[in-house]
Amino acid sequence: MSDIVAKQNAVNAVNAVNAVNAVNAVNAVDSSTASGAAPSFLSIGISPDYSAFEGDTGGLSAWPGNQWPAVTPVVKASDSDHYAPLHEIYQTFTDPMPQHTVAHWSPANFASAFLAAQTGLVPTPTDNAEDGNLIVGPYPTGDALQEELEELVALMEYRGAVMQEALTQAPTIDDYFAGILPFNRYTHPATTRLVAVALSLATSAVMRFKFHYQRPRPNQLCPALMPAIPNPQHAAYPSGHSTQAHLIAHIMTAVVGARATTQHVKYGTSETITRNPYFDMAERIARNREVLGLHYRSDSMAGMRLAAELFRRLSANADFSTELGLAQAEWA
Repeated sequence: MSDIVAKQNAVNAVNAVNAVNAVNAVNAVDSSTASGAAPSFLSIGISPDYSAFEGDTGGLSAWPGNQWPAVTPVVKASDSDHYAPLHEIYQTFTDPMPQHTVAHWSPANFASAFLAAQTGLVPTPTDNAEDGNLIVGPYPTGDALQEELEELVALMEYRGAVMQEALTQAPTIDDYFAGILPFNRYTHPATTRLVAVALSLATSAVMRFKFHYQRPRPNQLCPALMPAIPNPQHAAYPSGHSTQAHLIAHIMTAVVGARATTQHVKYGTSETITRNPYFDMAERIARNREVLGLHYRSDSMAGMRLAAELFRRLSANADFSTELGLAQAEWA
């Protein structure tokens, strides 16, 4: 009996992996920033034709088998009495040559091509922002670092409440922004391309800064943290999720315009405040990474500052301005 249970458990484990793979495959197709790689292959077998064989079949029903292209019924070649070769079964389209347009590109591949053609978009760790200070200066040490670690330990109490959300945001964040005002590569292709540009540019830039600063992850200093997931295989500072999320927030605010902001009077005061769901979501995504034990607060703040500089550089780029105009038109 134990062998049967063990074998059944093994089958269940394989089925669980297959189920996850199936979900991942669907997500890869449906994701607004999917690379476009096919999650599976198309199998072509031998399919029975509708017309059965004529003559003596020994009393059995039988049909010719078609692979692809379909060769039943058999036709003559265009220049002889021989059977038509496979390439003549269907016509080809080369005059005029069909055009491969931007609509055929996945957003992620478009972003790679777009960024490869640009210069000056990715700053260096020694570059200054518009305020004259380093875009991202050195990370905190000493008492400031100790305060950050103590805050992270206190935040562990909130892990249960944010765990599912934070784990969903670990591999992808763009769907959370599409949940604010819906868009995808079919309804808003230019908007989706810009979000992919944000993800790619933020990743390239933040890795440059991470490699420069080489900040250890929080649990390398504080074993009590026990992160909810393994540390990503790169340094902590700045936060990649914060950089990506805040750059998307800048771009989506520019795309949707007045829809992005709501004016309020702060309760109990006469102070006017502006709420923006995109920046609220960016802050939430960054904060959740701190709750997981993966980032210090200063990582998140540095990502926010880096994102602002990346958006400033994008805004001065002519190709980006063209794409931004196309995206804005989708929301007009």
